[in-house]
Amino acid sequence: MRILIAGAGSVGISIAQGLLANGHDVTLIDKLASAMRISSVPDAEWLLADACEITALEEGGAQEAEVVVAATGDDKVNLVVSLLAKTEFAVPQVVARVSNPKNEWLFDASWGVDVSVSTPRIMTALIEEAVTAVGLAQPSPDSSAGTSS
Repeated sequence: MRILIAGAGSVGISIAQGLLANGHDVTLIDKLASAMRISSVPDAEWLLADACEITALEEGGAQEAEVVVAATGDDKVNLVVSLLAKTEFAVPQVVARVSNPKNEWLFDASWGVDVSVSTPRIMTALIEEAVTAVGLAQPSPDSSAGTSS
């Protein structure tokens, strides 16, 4: 599968490494030269460009991408990348990172986002699940007291 990732920070690189390990073709785009840590993901294609520009997405292969991942730390950038991917390139699946939970409501189909990923929301859900699981696994205070006759 052809996947384009906007944002070559630690999140984008980590995603790229996992996708490459699963046999996907990955291109990373970032506008910062300092983000071009090519040796960290040598099997990916790399593009130094602003993913908010149609020409950069085109050069990165958005027209052939089956998935675009907007993984920058900037919600505005992630929304623009998502919208361009969906409206200009008809990318079938767009996944966008939500950095600020207050902006989560924006990350929907109207902005071209098929799947939004919010780390705080995921962490909260996992903690709630862990708390529930621990609560179910521990005996209740009443059941630990033995009954004697």
